[in-house]
Amino acid sequence: MNTPDLFDVVELQEDSPEFEMQRGAQGAMVECYSDGEFEVEFVDEDGQTLALCGLPPEKIAALSSATAP
Repeated sequence: MNTPDLFDVVELQEDSPEFEMQRGAQGAMVECYSDGEFEVEFVDEDGQTLALCGLPPEKIAALSSATAP
């Protein structure tokens, strides 16, 4: 897996019941912590935050880069 950068779009690779999020949910990587976890914000179609989750790298996959031209 490519390591996501800030603001990259990522996809949840497994259900996360503690955050009430299902596999396949897409969000933006908003923080990278020194312990290796990522903070991911999941929003609805209106831009309202559904969940802000601290997740280990094995639970997410980078879909697109915010820095791509």
